Amino acid sequence: AESLAALPRAGTALAAAGAGARRLFEAADTPAPVAEPTTSAQPAAGHALKVEGLHFAWAEDRDPVFTGLDLDLPEGGRLALLGPSGAGKSSLAALLLKLAAPSQGRILLGGVDIATLPHDAVRARIACLTQDAPLFADSIAANLRLAKPDATEAELWRALDRAGIGETIRALPEGLETGCGEGGARFSGGQGRRLALARVLLSPARILILDEPAAGLDPSAERAFLETLESATEGRSVILIAHRLLGMERPTRILRLVGGRAMPAMG
Repeated sequence: AESLAALPRAGTALAAAGAGARRLFEAADTPAPVAEPTTSAQPAAGHALKVEGLHFAWAEDRDPVFTGLDLDLPEGGRLALLGPSGAGKSSLAALLLKLAAPSQGRILLGGVDIATLPHDAVRARIACLTQDAPLFADSIAANLRLAKPDATEAELWRALDRAGIGETIRALPEGLETGCGEGGARFSGGQGRRLALARVLLSPARILILDEPAAGLDPSAERAFLETLESATEGRSVILIAHRLLGMERPTRILRLVGGRAMPAMG
């Protein structure tokens, strides 16, 4: 009877595993959204970012997202990019990471057009932290090392401390070997966001895209997390994508996306 009672659960698990396997095979068979360049240029030493005359739409039969977008981010600059949903903020992040390609215009990284650079070379210099950055059902250490597989324990602790969650992890019996649970279920929303931040900080990338990184947190957790971001990202170039600013972000420049272009924010 006990064996028979387990059959429905086993069938459900088998169906879920089969669906997951199908998605993996579909992903493996799907070509990359942006093809690698046939001849790759060498990355420049610097990491100043410049967008020139960018035109982009997600499909030919859809309205354009950008119609001549221009912006620049000097090394060490902190740019806040504001706008409502659908204004193109996340589309710009996709273009900067070569997850999409413009129809016109170019993106220069250290003076080199990223269209001529391999994907890995671009993503080694530009990293992104989103509001839904996933944590996987593995240890904290394994989740962090996705950004830097050869990171030492000292580097892991340094990143956790900079993200403001080091003491919390030290208090856990298993420390770095603590399991995160599926989707980071072991931790609160604010704690999960800080672990994701620590992972980004391990990356050697000198440009960080922060795409609504505190969205979904309660007001006090949101403010605390944004204050941590300000100190943790010091020394790197930052593009903060947001609907609004709360006052602790302190960008060096604020732009608003309007009609497919970037305009200086007023007030």
